[in-house]
Amino acid sequence: MPAVDRNPLPITDLLDWSDRDKSLLLSVLTGLLMLGFLGWLLFTVNYTRFGEQFLSVEGAWLARDIFLFNVIGWLLLSCWGMALHKTKRHSVAYPNVCIHFFGFSFLGIGYVMGLYNPIVGLVLVGSPLTGFILFDFKRVTCSLVIHTVMVLAIYALIVQGKLQYAPMLKADPVTKDLVSVYWVNSMIAFATPFLAMVFGFTYVLLRRWQIREKQIRALAVTDPLTGLDNRRALFDQFSYELARSRRSGNPVSVCVMDLDHFKQINDRYGHAIGDKVLLMVARVLRDCLRETDRIGRIGGEEFMLLMPETDQQGAKVIERCRQRLCGTPVVVEGEAPFHVSASFGVTCSGTGDTLGEEQLFTRADQALYQAKEAGRNRMAFWSLSQEAVPA
Repeated sequence: MPAVDRNPLPITDLLDWSDRDKSLLLSVLTGLLMLGFLGWLLFTVNYTRFGEQFLSVEGAWLARDIFLFNVIGWLLLSCWGMALHKTKRHSVAYPNVCIHFFGFSFLGIGYVMGLYNPIVGLVLVGSPLTGFILFDFKRVTCSLVIHTVMVLAIYALIVQGKLQYAPMLKADPVTKDLVSVYWVNSMIAFATPFLAMVFGFTYVLLRRWQIREKQIRALAVTDPLTGLDNRRALFDQFSYELARSRRSGNPVSVCVMDLDHFKQINDRYGHAIGDKVLLMVARVLRDCLRETDRIGRIGGEEFMLLMPETDQQGAKVIERCRQRLCGTPVVVEGEAPFHVSASFGVTCSGTGDTLGEEQLFTRADQALYQAKEAGRNRMAFWSLSQEAVPA
């Protein structure tokens, strides 16, 4: 299936870019790096004593040709990518060419500057990491194997005397007796942008993982429509509050709430208005209860309220929630505003109560049933006599 263009994504969403746009970014950044190599060589040959002392004339010309070839190659790849991006077309070949040319670029640099150069080591370590972040495992592994074999082949030819080691250099700028500060600083200057690119891509990857992990955790404990706790999160908190209640002796109240005749709202106005009602209910409950109270949606139109350190007298705040719901109109375009109501079942866990969260929830659910049987739009408490008492 061909890739579909979406709106431009920020650099922080780099991993969601298409392979075309990732390859274009890689082309521009690597092209600039290669241009830096070429500029360094021309400056070193023409304006420094280092060039006179350590660079071979023939090797410098060879290095110039390789660096220039790399610059032109990445310029052409950048133009190719920009043309694809502008016309909103995708090419399977373009990312493949970029991946393989990346290896060839640094292979040539490694040959003329020496395979034991620190730049080569950084590339051997950093390139696969960057590739695996940006592209699929198969293509990057294929390129890695090809270029590793080529590095070993060049090394073997050097050992056999068929190729000259580091032909750009006529003398080693780093020996036991001599360390060229210019050479060392140049290597650091070359390594810095490459390392910045690798660490930048790695940061984007790790940041994306962190964000997605938070999103996954949030989805696991949050109702996606209302943003309230879901059943799992609420019962985890319920278990914690019960344990804390038994240690401290403070009561805990739990309420199960169900919207009255909610199916009729969906049937008459549609599910979009039904969702609007649920959002309004969530907002009203948040406004009426304390910050320490927990509110969750545990079913289609069923909610659960968890109120720590609250006895039956304090739980009568639920009546305020009921009145606020009844008094809040739901506005529907082209229709007269309508009101909703809800039924509430409440139970409290006091000192010495050993019931678990499921048993207390069942009591609250029984109280809710009694509130509905008594005519809906009311609150009922579960009594110690096992009967729900309407408030």
